[in-house]
Amino acid sequence: MSAGIPVVRVTVMTHRGAVRGANEDALVVGSFTACGVSLSDPVTHEVPLSSPVVVAVADGMGGHAAGDTASAHAVRTLAFTSPQDETAVEAALEQIDIDLLGMGRADPSVAGLGTTVAGVLLTAEGSTHFGVGDSRVYLETGGYLAQVSVDDRGPLGGLSQCLGGRVDGTGLKTTAGPLAGADRLLLCSDGLSDLVDHDTIEELLGGPGGSARIVKSLWAAAMNASGRDNITIALVEFRQSAEAGS
Repeated sequence: MSAGIPVVRVTVMTHRGAVRGANEDALVVGSFTACGVSLSDPVTHEVPLSSPVVVAVADGMGGHAAGDTASAHAVRTLAFTSPQDETAVEAALEQIDIDLLGMGRADPSVAGLGTTVAGVLLTAEGSTHFGVGDSRVYLETGGYLAQVSVDDRGPLGGLSQCLGGRVDGTGLKTTAGPLAGADRLLLCSDGLSDLVDHDTIEELLGGPGGSARIVKSLWAAAMNASGRDNITIALVEFRQSAEAGS
């Protein structure tokens, strides 16, 4: 019998919220992307880690030109390039940044378009998180939730960097690091993390029901807290291995 292949269950939801007229968030799970849509219910993917898989959320800069274009380009680039290691992830993020700056120079009406990104590269050997901006990656172990991403925010709370969002090509700094010992990973845009406090997110993750019910409860908490921003959530659960062959 051949060795088992690790499998992850990824449950996602992206929604425009209660106030915004459009959804400028986007997400990617392997080759699957969701851009400019508002899902009424979570969608679950069972993903074998026979090769590395990227899961990420992107938040187009609200109120800025073409935020939806920026976030869609980010997740579609990650899906198309399918980075296999941390170096390739960093190269993809740098290319997205270059592309967005080029779009802004080519079309002054969208100058400054930008997006955050927060994601994980999942492999059979381990996982790595990465990010630019203030979308978040959390690690849950034994019922306790810890933020592992770094918020790129200035002293007054505003976003200090993103992909694109500038008129020059200088200053991009990505954050990345290994993940170990996680039971689950939670990725989200600030439409969740700005409206629902850490303890409540932790409590809801430990609630009854499966992953879809939990993701829907997180979305509902953000909506009940005004839903003033777009809301995107990805819950990654590590499953038992699937047999590779018979």
